[in-house]
Amino acid sequence: MPTRFATRLSALVAAVLLTVAAASCSGPIEERPSLILQAEQQESTPAATVAGLSQQPADGQVRPPAGGYAKRMGLHIDVPYLANRKLDTIPAHVIADQLGAEVSRKELPESELELSFEKAEVWLYDDRIYRIRKKLAHPMDIPTALGTSGFPLDLGAPIEASAELRWNFTWNMRRIRLERAPNDDRLYVAIDVYAFLPKEFF
Repeated sequence: MPTRFATRLSALVAAVLLTVAAASCSGPIEERPSLILQAEQQESTPAATVAGLSQQPADGQVRPPAGGYAKRMGLHIDVPYLANRKLDTIPAHVIADQLGAEVSRKELPESELELSFEKAEVWLYDDRIYRIRKKLAHPMDIPTALGTSGFPLDLGAPIEASAELRWNFTWNMRRIRLERAPNDDRLYVAIDVYAFLPKEFF
């Protein structure tokens, strides 16, 4: 009899302990949000990340206002952002970062203007950027030259010439050119992009 009583008592204690443990587990717990929710939260903040990299530079430079344009890390120049945009609508910090200070300007016929900046050359038609040419920081292969200029790493098969590669009507651009390095035809030293050709409007 004492043995049966001890067994029942032991079973009762075990059941009570299990009930308490279950109650504590079913109580409110702070759960980590889903990966999708985390991604949405990151995209809604000024420090949104692209491919896991922060868009904000870590060098102490002045940041653009929250919700404004921020160049992705890894880009030297964001040609798709600049091209076909009126120059006076581009924030000053973007011009300073990507083009540098203006060095000279030259008026051309038919409402065109050629501007030389420290880091690139820009052509305007009716105050709108239609061409950007930039010397690359160093000789680059195709994916690096395209990627650091804001384009996908692969634009498909190009038109090849002895001194250049060219894509027409690609990535919302009229023409994208990579100029070959003179001593190594596998590398490229400049990118020259036309958003449109003014003469096609004349």
